[in-house]
Amino acid sequence: MRLGLAVREMFTHMWRGRADLCVRRVLWVWIAVGIVAIGPVLSAEAASPSVASATATLNIVAGDVKVVSPEAGPARAATDGMNLVVGTHVVTGPKSTALVTFLDGSTLTVQPDSDATVKQADLGGKKSTVRIKVNAGTVWARVVKLVDSGSSFSLESNAATATVHDGLIGARQEADGTFTCWTRAGILFLVDTSGRIVSELNPGQMDAVKTGQPANPHPFFSNHSALRVTASPAVLPLTLMADKARVAGFVSPRFEVNQVFGSFTGLTEQGGRVVEVPAGVAGPFMLILEGQTSGPFEVTVTALYKGAQVSQQQFSGTIEKGERLMSTITQQLDETTAGDPKTAKVLGLMATPFQPMNGPLPGVLLLSPWERTQMEGM
Repeated sequence: MRLGLAVREMFTHMWRGRADLCVRRVLWVWIAVGIVAIGPVLSAEAASPSVASATATLNIVAGDVKVVSPEAGPARAATDGMNLVVGTHVVTGPKSTALVTFLDGSTLTVQPDSDATVKQADLGGKKSTVRIKVNAGTVWARVVKLVDSGSSFSLESNAATATVHDGLIGARQEADGTFTCWTRAGILFLVDTSGRIVSELNPGQMDAVKTGQPANPHPFFSNHSALRVTASPAVLPLTLMADKARVAGFVSPRFEVNQVFGSFTGLTEQGGRVVEVPAGVAGPFMLILEGQTSGPFEVTVTALYKGAQVSQQQFSGTIEKGERLMSTITQQLDETTAGDPKTAKVLGLMATPFQPMNGPLPGVLLLSPWERTQMEGM
């Protein structure tokens, strides 16, 4: 569905007036919970909750991450859980991933071999404006939906800017100047340096800005193969990727986490939840369910290739409120394509029967103050 003229004019006005916004640090208290390293056995004690006041917090998901201060100078090793100020560069190596969590609950995943700068982070109770400069490489963002329609989250290059009010978006800056953008949720506006909207992307589309080339929105698949989990309303699904670091899914009815480039987290028409992640590797993936009510539940695990179903397993059972169950999922890949995760073709999957899970949830899970309040009130 395309937006009307009035919405376009409002967006253009917001965009052109953005330069007048002063960059300020807004100090909120927010709570970091469940920052744990996942090992072969999920039985370690949960880390104690910590309290921080900062514009944003950086966590090291994998490998070595460096930061460059706003005053420039040499890059230095990042510290897990460190506070970030506006103007800081986040730089990742070949096998490194960083997660930046903003105080409105939005997150930015900085992919391997990438460089991103927090240019603006104006955060308030109902409105926020976040701007990220993608200097090189790829980033992925989950943008929370706030009450104020003027809230925005932008991924920028020297040539264009991708902006949404809320959703799941990504961008990549190529060495030749090409700026590619994607959206899995939320309408994304791709705007040039003059403020002109050059492309409007609906969920599931991508486009690239390159000198001399016209806009060309087209379907987006981060990998040809994908793993989809569909759960009934009684349970919350959380998927741990094969790297044992990144997670996508739900931790509470109001706390969604999405750290996986190209993944989707959302609701079904029946009020259940769906998690879809790129899956061009055999695995293992871990699926964790948490009971929201005591009683029966249903879960469907599906292997997809280019959006089409290849294999499926269905589970049903009963669960207690607050109980956690886990299953391990492996995939069979076509041997002729298995060498490249982006193009690997999945042939089938196998999910083990669900077993009780003890210990903390895996991955880096950071709550905004609002999310923490919602969880405590449940």
